[in-house]
Amino acid sequence: MIIPLSGSDWKILGLVPTEWVWRGIGQPNVDLDNLNPPAGDWIPATVPGDVQSDLLDAGLIPDPDRDFNSRACEWTSQRDWIYRKEFYVEPQHSGKRFYLRFEGVDFSCHVFLNGRKLGEHSGTFTPFEFDVSDVINCGRNNTLLVVVEHAPFEPDVQGQIGWTSRIRLWKPRFAYQWDWCTRLVPLGIWDDVLLIVSEEARITDVWVRPELSGSNPKARDKADVRIIVEFSAVAPFRGSVIASIATPEGAETASTAVPVIRSEAGTSRSILDLQIENPRLWYPNGSGEQPLYTARAVLTTEDGRTLDERTVRFGIRQVRAVPNDGAPPGALPYVLEVNGVKTFIKGWNWVPIKQLYGRPHEREYRRAIEMAKRANCNLLRVWGGGLLERELFYNLCDEAGIMVWQEFPQSSSGIDNEPSTDSDYLAYVRLQAEQMVVRRRNHPSLVIWCGGNELFTRDFKPLGMNHPNIAALRRTVQALDPDRIFLPTSPSGPVFGASPEHKGRMHDVHGNWTYLGDPEHYRFFNEIDPLLHSEFGVEGAANLDTLKRALSDKYLWPPDRTNPAWVHHGSWWINRERVEALFGRINSIEDFVKASQWLQAEGLRYAVEATRRRKFRTAGAIPWQFNEPWPNASCTNVLDCYGRPKPAYWTVRTAYAPYLVSAEYDRIRWEPGSQFCAALWLNASRALPPDCRLAWMWYDAISGKLLANEEIPVVDVQPPCALRLHELRIALPPEPSLFALVLCLRSRGERLAFSEYIFSTHKEAPFSPMLYAAKTRYNLVTEENSLLIEPAEEAPLFGVRVDAVEDYPELFIENGYRMFLPPGEAFRTAYTGCGRVRISAWNAEPMEMELRGR
Repeated sequence: MIIPLSGSDWKILGLVPTEWVWRGIGQPNVDLDNLNPPAGDWIPATVPGDVQSDLLDAGLIPDPDRDFNSRACEWTSQRDWIYRKEFYVEPQHSGKRFYLRFEGVDFSCHVFLNGRKLGEHSGTFTPFEFDVSDVINCGRNNTLLVVVEHAPFEPDVQGQIGWTSRIRLWKPRFAYQWDWCTRLVPLGIWDDVLLIVSEEARITDVWVRPELSGSNPKARDKADVRIIVEFSAVAPFRGSVIASIATPEGAETASTAVPVIRSEAGTSRSILDLQIENPRLWYPNGSGEQPLYTARAVLTTEDGRTLDERTVRFGIRQVRAVPNDGAPPGALPYVLEVNGVKTFIKGWNWVPIKQLYGRPHEREYRRAIEMAKRANCNLLRVWGGGLLERELFYNLCDEAGIMVWQEFPQSSSGIDNEPSTDSDYLAYVRLQAEQMVVRRRNHPSLVIWCGGNELFTRDFKPLGMNHPNIAALRRTVQALDPDRIFLPTSPSGPVFGASPEHKGRMHDVHGNWTYLGDPEHYRFFNEIDPLLHSEFGVEGAANLDTLKRALSDKYLWPPDRTNPAWVHHGSWWINRERVEALFGRINSIEDFVKASQWLQAEGLRYAVEATRRRKFRTAGAIPWQFNEPWPNASCTNVLDCYGRPKPAYWTVRTAYAPYLVSAEYDRIRWEPGSQFCAALWLNASRALPPDCRLAWMWYDAISGKLLANEEIPVVDVQPPCALRLHELRIALPPEPSLFALVLCLRSRGERLAFSEYIFSTHKEAPFSPMLYAAKTRYNLVTEENSLLIEPAEEAPLFGVRVDAVEDYPELFIENGYRMFLPPGEAFRTAYTGCGRVRISAWNAEPMEMELRGR
């Protein structure tokens, strides 16, 4: 049995480094409540957690999200912290074996129980345990002390700017400062603490390896499931290991057993093979369902008494990397084939959910993964400067059908970017990786292990499989999780960065991360041809509510490098010059947020659409970045640290939809009197219904008047595909104007796909007419689980949004943004959950209303 020791009944005390040794902390007969000289008060603490969150709850540090407060919290990582827990063990457990297990301590610690030192440990991602059978008090209170030492200092762990070659420890580097977060380094017991009560033997690991039978995974005839059960005995042992499998509904579908005979104490492994008839396959989000089976392993004695049991959820699927279309010789395969079907990667880069990541943050994880699922995402790349993501994260991805690319915690450093090949460090890397792989290998969502983020030589060549560090990790994965894909680093191949100059030579590449300007941005994404684009982004200001939450009023303006608070909250991503190049001089934070976020939504949407048009020459798109751990004034994220989407979230959601109609163009500002040119494309991830037609509409964007339109039959489409359907050419008037292009794919009146674009022929501040359009009105209609927004006058609406007024983790909007809403057209969005929302548009007054859905 397991006695959980996690909870909110812990206490912590901070001391300067090594002071705890001098004070005799952990020794018998030390009065922890009356230390002499006084050391301050013990404060309540939560496990799993981090000391900074406990200090914040106690009012001992300011809110690190606000203004410059994070600087006033940096001292917290330079102290040692004593965790203290009193717990009781029932007397009936006397005579049994006890193991004290820690699933994760960040970073290094010394452990004491009842005045005896059990040992020490270092490593954020590696669990450890102690046999405490002769230390535990049954029928009496027990005192557990864990001394969590101060954070490792540079160069062993570094922030963004440093030397990868000097890194010697695997602690999340982002918290030492990155371009999208502050410097605030968490410390604490960040995963569960368990007291395991055991008899003569116990199960220590269960590994489930499903494999589809036959050469055709689509046939679904059978699945072979190998269950490998590892157990430990403290004495000679005879018994059995029983394994069974239950369907997603809980019905047993297969079982078997093997005898176990051990002539001495130690660790053993039993292999049990089972078969499932007509298995239900796990598919990525958008491709099918995610049925999850349950494997149960039971360890029994010879007379049938149960000693221990474990359950593991798993999915049945086959994931392979297959060559890209037209790939150059020697390239790694990047296209994911799932259950025999090529699957375009509709991905996002994922960073830690919070700067202070110690607490479980279950509400935040659930909302973020649900938002990713609703955005048609099918893969999250867990970036290498962050975490081995939590079990909760993987469970949610299993359920949502979101594949996971997990990087080992290695990353570039700016000054040099190649990890050490020192023999001691390589041994450390192997030991860490072995434990990390075993912890996550049962999850069907996990499809890729990767050596790390942006590891490359001094001549900017990404590391390959033959680099000693990468080779050590690859061998570890091959030995412990051979069913997964392994990539050396991201990017990989002969060149690091995306560039038209490298056309034909780009494998997996990174860049660019900003809006490149008009027309440069569009030419860049039209001309590159990588096999995989695993990092690229566009910056945009935070939501106005988020800015007001993170910054005092005096720091809201100006949004540029002269504002120290904007520099502190995302200096790399300040983009006032780029925004004002398109919108002219802006004089209010409200207008700046609108314009900056429009630029991000337009630029990122176009990059993703261009990538989908190269399917399967390019295996997929993975923009930087989905989330942020700390509030930035401007950044490349689309979901802020409070779980609220920016407009780019919605435009990329549309670009990732099963059906996409898109326009390929090479600029957004055109010369008056010239000819507008665009190619119209269709992407279909699944079969189209009958009688599909692509309609395009060309509007005067200021008046909302329809100037031209056409319907085009869509025939002979074989998904998955990317098809160029039509060449659109329109003569532009000689006077400066603003135009909107709207594309719509319909089948017998049903709308299947929708996209909208804004273009200008104004020379100076080409998009300022949109920002300062005449005020108009709109009507709101609520229906069952849907909201209808329609212009009330003969004028269009720009930048229509539906936003939660407060944090509503259970309120989800189906579509919360429209760039352009012409008169006479209604914007309908479904929703689930309850909460108050704000409906707004650039050229209309906001309104609030209560939504009450199911």
